[in-house]
Amino acid sequence: MGNHLHKQYKIYKILTDDALAHCHAVTKFSDDEIRAEHEKFFRITGNGRLKISHMEELLGDYIPPGKRKNIKYLTNCIFSTIDTNNDGYIDFLEYLISIKFFKTKSPIEKADFMFRILDKNGDKHVTLKEIEPILKCLEEYHKTSSNTHVANMMNDGTKSAASSVLAKLDKNNSGSIGVSEFVDGWLKDETIRALFTFQ
Repeated sequence: MGNHLHKQYKIYKILTDDALAHCHAVTKFSDDEIRAEHEKFFRITGNGRLKISHMEELLGDYIPPGKRKNIKYLTNCIFSTIDTNNDGYIDFLEYLISIKFFKTKSPIEKADFMFRILDKNGDKHVTLKEIEPILKCLEEYHKTSSNTHVANMMNDGTKSAASSVLAKLDKNNSGSIGVSEFVDGWLKDETIRALFTFQ
């Protein structure tokens, strides 16, 4: 996700026609949605450099009330993925990309977004080493899950759960999961969706 984007804090301060068009091309959000998020983003960040505490506040609009106590864990997962150079900040376009998961109704877009969160190095394949940290990040979140399949998978720890995910989705036994394998698993397997969803 963030691995293909250069952070440009100042360029989005004023939402020019070119910046608006670029945000639309990347996210497919309407101009009105982008303007509304832009106003909110700069009201909270001031300088266009969004830090993790800002992210918690902004994501609060998209987390169901019963799940908000887990927002710290969700924010950490999303923020650490987007902040690829570990400077502690993300820019406006990266923020828009991060909320796409919550705004889209398309299960394929949700699956694709989650795959990009998992695919930390951007090589289009997800390995055991990339799955486990996300499950570790979501461990506390899943302690409140009413899904017994998720609870059972997480029972033996995140390493075991990550191995189970790999075994379920690695159809060609390559040792990693490609985007089509992940999307297929997301669409067909309720446990996979529940394991990697924030809502």
